[in-house]
Amino acid sequence: MYRPLFHDSAFSGYSGKMMRLMNLSAKLLAPYRGLGPSLWSMFFATMINRFGDFVGSFLALYLSRILQYDAARTGLTISLVFTASMAGSLFSGWVADRIGRKEALLLFQSTGAFINLILSFLFHAAWAPALIVFGSLFRGGARPLIGAVLTDLAPADKRKEVFGLQYWSINVGVALGPLVAAVLFERSIPWLFRGDSLTTFISVVLIARGVRMPRITHVASSLEHHDERGAIRAFVSRPILLAFAVLALLSSTTYSQTGFGLPMTVSQVMGQAGPRSMGYLMSLNAVVVILFSIPIARLLRSWTPLLCMTLSGFFYVVGFGMLAWPLPFWGFALSTVIWTTGEIISSINMGVFLARHSPANWRASFQSFMGVCYSAGWVLGPLVGGWMARSDNYALLWAATAGVCLLWLVAAFFVDRWDRRILAYEA
Repeated sequence: MYRPLFHDSAFSGYSGKMMRLMNLSAKLLAPYRGLGPSLWSMFFATMINRFGDFVGSFLALYLSRILQYDAARTGLTISLVFTASMAGSLFSGWVADRIGRKEALLLFQSTGAFINLILSFLFHAAWAPALIVFGSLFRGGARPLIGAVLTDLAPADKRKEVFGLQYWSINVGVALGPLVAAVLFERSIPWLFRGDSLTTFISVVLIARGVRMPRITHVASSLEHHDERGAIRAFVSRPILLAFAVLALLSSTTYSQTGFGLPMTVSQVMGQAGPRSMGYLMSLNAVVVILFSIPIARLLRSWTPLLCMTLSGFFYVVGFGMLAWPLPFWGFALSTVIWTTGEIISSINMGVFLARHSPANWRASFQSFMGVCYSAGWVLGPLVGGWMARSDNYALLWAATAGVCLLWLVAAFFVDRWDRRILAYEA
């Protein structure tokens, strides 16, 4: 007797589940329809560029193992790289608001790629680190310009979705790139630099050919109208942006502990398994970002940016606060999921808030100012963290980090109320 491979009821149940999954996917992706080819070109260019950030991923190992720098000299060089990146951010904003954001972005990315290409032939030279620091002027200068270009391209009511998708693109690249970089570092240092250069040039081509800047940029309110004063005067005349700059500094100072305090704590607790465990946690961070960025952006679509940052602070307090106690590996994993959720919420909304309070003619400069504040946190965080953990007392470091996050949470709540009054007045 013939027996069907699938019973009708089983098949209908399976098809019903597939339909529900497709409907859910359609709802999640609905806000991203109609963004246009220019924005999608920016997303793919960002993904490829961040995928190819090979040198940044292995800079510390390159300095210590290839050039034989000691820990102090390695740390000093990395600090100089961050400092040059901050200077590049300021300079790029000034250039972009005068020659055009797309043009400035192409200029800075191309120059950075060319410097890496030179380094692929001179990586053993004693002055190679000086060239890396010089190149970071252009690599650091390019990043705030991306936010300015996205703001110009994005419809005012789609900014949260646009910045969320941009953040997702960054993390897809960051999740995959270090795997390739690790192979290149072990087998061919020149191709570590060449691969970085090649991916940046591909990003440049995508932006040059795929991005068409609008003649009239999108504005959401009178707050974005042209300000004929200089960029600095326009920025300081908006006290809410000064308050937001403090929030950005607090945010990056605490988040920087994921690059300093977390690996040190994991190494102390997990012993020989520390490096491998840290790799697992960073992979978990990337997976959570990739899987949940779009759903979270969709879920919080109606929330104001600073109210979202208040919620982000809550996740940081819990996630980082957990690390003040001795944890097994699953505890570190749970903590990573919690603070990564805060990272997602914060990263999506910071750009949205800044775009809404930036005059259209100074968007690049304002992005640069805020980029400097955020980068300063990455310089300050490890310095303060190193001082607090000088006796291997990482519990104190994480308790203090959670305390700063709590301060950030409360401050973001009150700045949100301030922002609501400003927007109500503008309306």
